[in-house]
Amino acid sequence: MKKKSFIKKIISYMIILMVLLLLTLLVFSVSTYNTLNGEIKQSSENFLKVYGNELENRAGKMDGLLRNLMTQRTNLAILKSDSEADRVYAALKLRSFMDEAQSNDGSADLITIADSKYDIYLDSFSLNILYQERMQIREFVEETARDNKDHKALWEFGEFAGTTYLYKIYLYDSRVIGVFLRVSQFLHSIPAGDYGNRGFVLADADGKVKGVFGSDIIRAKTESMADSIPLTRVFRVKYGLLQNQALLYCFVSKNSVIRQTQLSMIIAMVIILATLAFAVFYILYTRKELIYPMNRMVKGIERIREGDYEHRIEGEYRYEEFSLLKDSFNQLMDEIIGLKIQFYEKRIELQETELKCIRLQIKPHFFLNAMTTISSLSSQGKAKQIKEYIEALSKNIRYMFKSGFHTVTLKEEVQHVQNYFEMQEMKYPGCVFYYTDIPKELEEWKIPQMVIHTIIENEYKYAISLDATLSILIKGSKVIKEEEEFLLLEIEDDGKGYPDYVLQYMGREGKKPDEDGGRVGLWSIKRMMELMYDREGLFILENIKPHGCLNKIYVPKNPVNELDTETIQNRL
Repeated sequence: MKKKSFIKKIISYMIILMVLLLLTLLVFSVSTYNTLNGEIKQSSENFLKVYGNELENRAGKMDGLLRNLMTQRTNLAILKSDSEADRVYAALKLRSFMDEAQSNDGSADLITIADSKYDIYLDSFSLNILYQERMQIREFVEETARDNKDHKALWEFGEFAGTTYLYKIYLYDSRVIGVFLRVSQFLHSIPAGDYGNRGFVLADADGKVKGVFGSDIIRAKTESMADSIPLTRVFRVKYGLLQNQALLYCFVSKNSVIRQTQLSMIIAMVIILATLAFAVFYILYTRKELIYPMNRMVKGIERIREGDYEHRIEGEYRYEEFSLLKDSFNQLMDEIIGLKIQFYEKRIELQETELKCIRLQIKPHFFLNAMTTISSLSSQGKAKQIKEYIEALSKNIRYMFKSGFHTVTLKEEVQHVQNYFEMQEMKYPGCVFYYTDIPKELEEWKIPQMVIHTIIENEYKYAISLDATLSILIKGSKVIKEEEEFLLLEIEDDGKGYPDYVLQYMGREGKKPDEDGGRVGLWSIKRMMELMYDREGLFILENIKPHGCLNKIYVPKNPVNELDTETIQNRL
C-alpha cells in the first residue's frame, strides 16, 4: 500500500493558513489606515481649531484689559508726581478702574500696576486667587519694575506658589502693567463636554508642558516636554496659539480607532477566528503526525549518542518520508558504527606505535652517552670512577625501565635528574652548576616520564664546555592559561642559546629533523606532549638575553592518551 506524502499535506495546509492570514492583515491594515489618517486626524485638527479659537478669545480679552488700562495716561503719569497727595489720588482712581474692569470682564485673575520710583504697587484680583500666589506675583512684578530691563510684551508662563500662570506685562520707564491668569482657568475656556479619549496639553513655545485638560489616560502620560510624550498608544496633533507664543496639543488614544471601525473590525474578527480555529486544527494535526514521530526518532538518536550503539529507531509511520528516514538512518548507523570501530582501532594502534617510536628515540641517546662516558673513563684508567658511574647508571636504568611511556610525579623526575647530574659530574667535573626550585605542593603533579631528563641530556650534548661553568635552573610553578591550571616547568641555562633553525622547526616553521640527525630529543618531547595531551603549544623554546636559552613546558592536570604499564620483560 502506497503511503501518503506528509510533506504535500503540510504544504496544502500552510497555503490555506497563509491565505487566511494575508486576508486578515489586508482588511485590518486598510481599515486601520483609513480610520487613523482620515477620521481621527481630521477630527483632532478640528477640535484644536475650535478650542484654540476659544483660548485666543480669552487671551484677546486680557489684551483688551491691558489696552484699556494703558489709556489711563493721566492717572498713570500722576503716579510719578512729586506730590504724595496727587499720587494717592491717582492710585485710588486707577484702583477703582481696575476693580471695575475686573468685575465687568473677569477674563484675568489678577491685574497689576507697579512703579519703582515711589514703590507703588496696585492690583485687582479674583476671589479664587490665594494670598501666597498674590505675594509672589507682587515680588515678581516689583523686581521687574526695579530692574527696568528691555522687555517685549509677549505671552509668557510663570509659576507662583506652585501654580502655573499665563501672563503678559508691559514695561516702560520703571513701570509694569500686567495681567495674570491661572493656566487651569485658561484651559477651562474650552467648553465642557465629552471628549472621549482626547486630551489637551498646553505648552510654551519650547514645548514644555504647562497644563493638561481632558482624558485621564492622556493626563497620566504627560511628561515635562510635550514632544517627548510616548506615541505608542496615542496620536498627537499640534496647534500654535498666541502667535506661536504657546502651543496646544491634542492627544488621541489609539483605542478610539476601534470605536470608529466597527464594521471592519467585525469582518476582521471573523477572519481571525476562522484562522485561529484552523490553527488549532493544524497544531493538533502537526503534533500527531509530525511531533510525535520526530520525538520517537530523537529519543532513539539520543540513546545512540549516549553510547547504546545497538539501539535502532523502531515503530511504524503513516507517511513514506518518515518510513524512508527511519530505514535509511538505521542502515547508515550500522555502516557508521562499523567504520567508527575500524577507525578508532587503527588510530589507537597508530598512536601507540608512534609513542613507542618516540620512546625508542629518546632513550638510545641516554645509553649511547653512557657507553661513551664509560669508554672514556676506561681509557683514562679510572676504575673507581667507572664503578661509581655504573652504580649511578643502574639507578637511572631502573627508573627508565620501571614502567611504560606514561606519567610520573614531578618529585620522581627531579630525583632522577639529580642522579643524572651526579653521573655527568664524573665526566665533566666542575663544568655544570644546577639549581632546582620546586614548591612542595607541586611535587606530586604528574608529568611525562623523561621530559626534564631529555632536555638536560640535550644541555650536556650541545651547551657544555670544558672551559666554562654552565649554570642550569630547573623551576616549577602553577599558572592559569586560558582558564585552565597548568604546571609550568622552566629549564634555563646561560649558554650560547639555540640556533635559529632549531627555533624554526620547533615552531613548525622549518624542516623536521631527521631521525638520525641532531635535536631529535627536543622534537620527540614536543610530539610526545602533543600525543599525550591531545593539544599543541605545550613545549616552547626561547633564547634569552644576553645569552642562554629557556625551555617552557606547560603540563595539564591529566593526560588524554597514556600507554599501559610495561615490565622489563615486555620491553626486552
